[in-house]
Amino acid sequence: MLTEFTKLGLTEQQAQMLASAFVDHKKLASGKFFIREGKVCNEIGIVTKGKCRHFYNTKDGEVTRWIALTNEFVTSLSSFVSQLPAKENIQAMEATEIAIMPRATWQKLYAEHEYIRQFYTRIIEANYIGMEERVFNLIAKSAEERYQWMQEHQPRFIQEVPDKYLASMLGVHPRHLSRIRAQRK
Repeated sequence: MLTEFTKLGLTEQQAQMLASAFVDHKKLASGKFFIREGKVCNEIGIVTKGKCRHFYNTKDGEVTRWIALTNEFVTSLSSFVSQLPAKENIQAMEATEIAIMPRATWQKLYAEHEYIRQFYTRIIEANYIGMEERVFNLIAKSAEERYQWMQEHQPRFIQEVPDKYLASMLGVHPRHLSRIRAQRK
């Protein structure tokens, strides 16, 4: 965790202080939930082992929005910030361990430390830009182009995420994803 924080611009001392605020740990068996839609999210986590799927339930079934891989943050951000019920579900895709920081701890750190506010701003900006890119890709690019973009910019997804969830993230059916992969060989 410390290495990941320093990669994101914190000094070793700052990274140590932030890491020490993740005081709780959750172990989720495959299929268990970090948060369910309709519940308020009161914690932020870092996946230390495994992966979690962010998804929505729609009238047409589940739609995967994102996968939090090892060493990535996991939270229902809109619920965590607004304290309104989550619209999404976050579920362990395999045996998963998450280091947890309660919301009250986060708020205290945010209020007391300028470098935490700057760190948070950098993360939010990077995530917003990533989401903007994904929306653009879904609107303006073909499925093949979206897959190519993911190969170039998110190769861990191609390597680590099961096809049915990867297809959902790309906005295609798993059969179409198989055809795209076959054409690229």
